[in-house]
Amino acid sequence: MKSTVHEHALLAGLTAVLGVTAAAADPPAPAAAATPDTSNWKCSQCPFTQGYSGDTEAGVMYADGANAYSGQHTGIDHTGPYADADASGQWRDSAGSFIDYDLKDLGLSSRQGSIEGGSEGSYELKLSYAGQPTRLYDTGATPFRINGDDLTLPPDWAAAGSTAGMSGLARDLEPMDLGYDRRTVALQARIFPGTPWTVFGEIKHEEKVGTDVTSASFLTDATQLPEPIDYVTNSMETGVTWSGHHASLELSYLGSWFDDDSALTFDNPYLPIVPGSTSGMLALPPGNTLQQGTAAGTWQMPWLATVLSFSASLGRLSQNDAFVPVSTLPGSAGLLPAGSLNGNVHLSHFTAALSSQPLSGLMLRGHAAYDGRDDATMPLAVSYIVTDTFPGGTVVSPRYSEDRTRLDGGADYSLVRWLRIGVGGKLDDNHYGPGQVLTSSREAQSWGLATLTPVDSFSLTLKMGNGLRKVSSFNADELPAAENPLMLAYDYAPRDRTFSTLTGSWAATSTLTWTFEGSTAKDDYRSTSLGLANVREQRVSTTIAWTPSETLSLYADAGYEYMYMLQNGAAGTAPWAATDTEGFWNASAGGQWTPQERWTISLDYLLAPTYMDIDTVAGGLQQPFPQNWSKLDSAHLDVSYRWTRALKVHLHYTRETFGSNDWALDGVGAATVPNLLSLGLQPYRDHMDLVGLTVRYEFAPPAPAQ
Repeated sequence: MKSTVHEHALLAGLTAVLGVTAAAADPPAPAAAATPDTSNWKCSQCPFTQGYSGDTEAGVMYADGANAYSGQHTGIDHTGPYADADASGQWRDSAGSFIDYDLKDLGLSSRQGSIEGGSEGSYELKLSYAGQPTRLYDTGATPFRINGDDLTLPPDWAAAGSTAGMSGLARDLEPMDLGYDRRTVALQARIFPGTPWTVFGEIKHEEKVGTDVTSASFLTDATQLPEPIDYVTNSMETGVTWSGHHASLELSYLGSWFDDDSALTFDNPYLPIVPGSTSGMLALPPGNTLQQGTAAGTWQMPWLATVLSFSASLGRLSQNDAFVPVSTLPGSAGLLPAGSLNGNVHLSHFTAALSSQPLSGLMLRGHAAYDGRDDATMPLAVSYIVTDTFPGGTVVSPRYSEDRTRLDGGADYSLVRWLRIGVGGKLDDNHYGPGQVLTSSREAQSWGLATLTPVDSFSLTLKMGNGLRKVSSFNADELPAAENPLMLAYDYAPRDRTFSTLTGSWAATSTLTWTFEGSTAKDDYRSTSLGLANVREQRVSTTIAWTPSETLSLYADAGYEYMYMLQNGAAGTAPWAATDTEGFWNASAGGQWTPQERWTISLDYLLAPTYMDIDTVAGGLQQPFPQNWSKLDSAHLDVSYRWTRALKVHLHYTRETFGSNDWALDGVGAATVPNLLSLGLQPYRDHMDLVGLTVRYEFAPPAPAQ
């Protein structure tokens, strides 16, 4: 409703202009003409309402067979009842004061909502909450007990050289659910001191609490661990905006503060390889701070329909948490050269974008961006101990300075009514600071496209292009300790790329439409001797929508994606190769039917199978892995009945089956691998029936203000 004042002003202005125009253009009315009586005129289409309106929906749903998979983002993670409640509404008065609220999924951990209020043209306040549940696994079991940031084993734990010798393992295992909840609360405010200024601000508090999965090792012995999560991020943003007829400008400040515990300690479940190695430690994400100032704006130039937008920001990242010991072995604390990193990174970002239409059929656009990261942290030489077992030498803390420049642009031109052509390209140029494996890299892409529209109901677009990435010489001395100098990370390696996309749409009739899209891409890493050698990807999708009547609409869509990856490696001097082939299918159909005015029925069905095959060849012998696969089968029925104008009954039912196979997880228990104490996590398998019944009441909206 913020536009209320502007719309009233616009109506008044139009009335005045039309009145002046009429007075200037028309001769004076005869003196005897009667003036119409407007006292009983009423506005039947005015959108401006006063008073309260809203709706509330409440009921219950029951989930049978729900588990971690079904609860990944919903919180419906166990068999049982759940409250199902939503609400929304608005209130206005004649003075411009208002309150809006929107609340969803109130009975679930995925609940979210906002309440906004204020006075039109003066100020606005908004309080919001968002819950984001993530359920990982409910099939795990571990002998570790979580005690704050410590993972301890039972007092009578029998350490052994392998999992087979851990005599009390089966007795000491306890179920462990893995997952976490992210909860965000934000308060926003906007103040309008006077046209064209706006002052705004936001305070946000975010928590992430739960248990994730991590791993650690003692040289050749490994263990999976439940990792407690307790993150807190507080942020604040404030600024001012100015909006004119042809330009706008925004100045803002952002501060973010992240806090976490420093380290996770855990008991060694194996017999120590060296005396005293009875526990281990993992550093957790350290607390850090971001301070950033930004200026951004737009300018609509008075010629050639040209628009310029720009932004610039300067920031600083700092991190000064105390170091954790390099090892839990006695006497290792003195190996650290300093008490903390005193991390200090300066950030800069500049960008500008320009679009112009110099001719009626020609559109030009361009974009330029620069990102600078100046790592001013002093390097530290740290003596380390490999997996709390034996000395490993000295490593110098890495530096991460980088300058990145990106340019992209293109042009589109309508040659004739039925043909539009275009070209485009982009350049990504990177320069890396001292202490990194590369000093520079450059990637250029270019493409051309053509759109055919022989008739208004049919359109076809073809886009084709290629890209080339080149990098500087490889600085093997800057690799982390024990990393293979013959392997270059895929995002750094030189690469040749070709790609193409074909899209189309056809409105066969006024009730039947068809769209489709197909694409292919090929990446070749010609300079890579070990690592990823090439990638092939193909995608195709199509959708048909049919609306034979106002009471019936139907749809069907399908898609397929194929990926092939080849990588080379070596075990000693013996080479090996591995191919990874993946396929993703999806097909869905459904529709909505209103057989009578009070009834609405909708039905949706989805089938989505996938597969992954990994074949290896070593020493001339083929050694395939078992196939990984998954299959989602889901159907959803929704029936609603409008009992009265204000009351609606809503019934919904979902049946979902998801099965999967993963050779790295399937059948692997706590003691399956001799030198791995596993959490026993199993592939996702889900069969859930979810039924819900709610009643929705709509509060009658007030009559429009006259």
